[in-house]
Amino acid sequence: MGYSTLPIAKFHGSLLLIGLILFQYFPPLVYADESKTIERLIELTEPRGRAAQEKVARINAGKKAYMQFCVHCHGLQGRGNGKASAYLHPLPRDLSLGIFKFRSTPSNALPINEDLYRTIKQGIPGTAMPAWGEVLAEETLISLVEYIKYFSSRFQIETPDFIMPIGLEPPYEKRSIEKGRIVYKELRCGRCHGEKGERSGRLDNKLTDAWGNPSVVYDLKQPGLYKAGYSSEEIFHTLVTGLDGTPMSAYDYVSAGDLWHLVHFLQSQQKNDKISPLRMSQKIVSNSISKKIGVSPEDTAWKGIESVSVKLRALKSASGHPSVIKVQSLHNFEQIAFRLQWEDETPEMAKPGANFYMDAVALQFSSKSRFDLIYYGMGERQKPVNIWHWKADSFQIAEGQSQVRNKFAVNPFSEKSVEEMNASGFGTLTVQSLEDQQLVGRGRWKNGKWTVVFLRNLKTASPFDIQFFESTNTLVAFALWDGQQKEKNANKRVSFWQQLLIP
Repeated sequence: MGYSTLPIAKFHGSLLLIGLILFQYFPPLVYADESKTIERLIELTEPRGRAAQEKVARINAGKKAYMQFCVHCHGLQGRGNGKASAYLHPLPRDLSLGIFKFRSTPSNALPINEDLYRTIKQGIPGTAMPAWGEVLAEETLISLVEYIKYFSSRFQIETPDFIMPIGLEPPYEKRSIEKGRIVYKELRCGRCHGEKGERSGRLDNKLTDAWGNPSVVYDLKQPGLYKAGYSSEEIFHTLVTGLDGTPMSAYDYVSAGDLWHLVHFLQSQQKNDKISPLRMSQKIVSNSISKKIGVSPEDTAWKGIESVSVKLRALKSASGHPSVIKVQSLHNFEQIAFRLQWEDETPEMAKPGANFYMDAVALQFSSKSRFDLIYYGMGERQKPVNIWHWKADSFQIAEGQSQVRNKFAVNPFSEKSVEEMNASGFGTLTVQSLEDQQLVGRGRWKNGKWTVVFLRNLKTASPFDIQFFESTNTLVAFALWDGQQKEKNANKRVSFWQQLLIP
């Protein structure tokens, strides 16, 4: 992948001495904004001249990329306390501690550059960490690796240990699986993961990580939730290196043969529902038509219109399972409409009372044409987003389901089931005034599927609305709430920015 492997070596006396000097004269965390400090640090650890200048340039490039893509979750100082962190589950990594779960090196050792590169490039399934390799150039990924290493003093005084060997994988066969079953019991994996890996161990919901946060025991039957990857080699590395900072210890004392048998046993228990990391931008084309667009989800105008499948990932959702929304769009040079479809076995609609959960969906728009200029979660300061929000109130139709017909709606001042909102970052969500509510929408549940249509004029008089123009790109992202899973507010599923094209 074009990134050289770090030398595999133990500490040398001279390097350790330099590290101790640095640790004495510089704070444990070298802050991103202190570029002069970083330059001085490099001058002491790297050859003077061109090599040092090139490294400074890479770090500055990494800082720029970090402030665009990473700061919202990981924070200015890499401590995992960005503005979005309160809305994420699991929490973002605290980079300042120098503790990394996903490594090819032994437990308590630093990762090699390739380990960090892989995590940034491929993302982490079941989390809000996207696969940045889809949209960022390789040199940008490399610069990010160099930059984030300066958040922790460990990288200044230590070098990564050796890469843990994995040996040769034996054939995947019944005998190996049965041996793996025995290893699973001998290692007492069932205390956490359950007898067959189904997340039913007696220690489930009783564990904490190194920071005192609840540590989730994952269902080993769900390969998509294997954050370090679900290939044979990736599972082996997880077993032999452990996940530092979590109760998952390293089984480096177990023979490679037994670990391979354990890998095969785990694979034999898996369901075939792989989960990929959060995907980046796709193109959604709004098709032009000459006739009037209706708000009915079953309008014939939608027949034959191509749909784009957009994957969403859970934020504060315990299950971590993905959802897929099929998106269609139409416009007639006066109005624009979006038709969203997603599977939902049980419709959860509004009921009388204060504590209820409803199915809901939202579109989020930004006038920015580049995803790297604005955070995909609720926008940023001075970079607002316009949000179209729908909830399954009593005005919707759920065929074959008993419904409460007492006109109990989301908005008591309107019989509309949709609302227009605005935000400039987490905690800033506001509902537009009634006179600025130009959006209409309607939903229908049928045969285990919701279909929702949003309809609005391409252009409005409201300064808070997104304005749609021909031959321009608009960013759009999606959010989904499953009432049956008690998802509400920040407990939701989200997508990355997608590109809306209006030809």
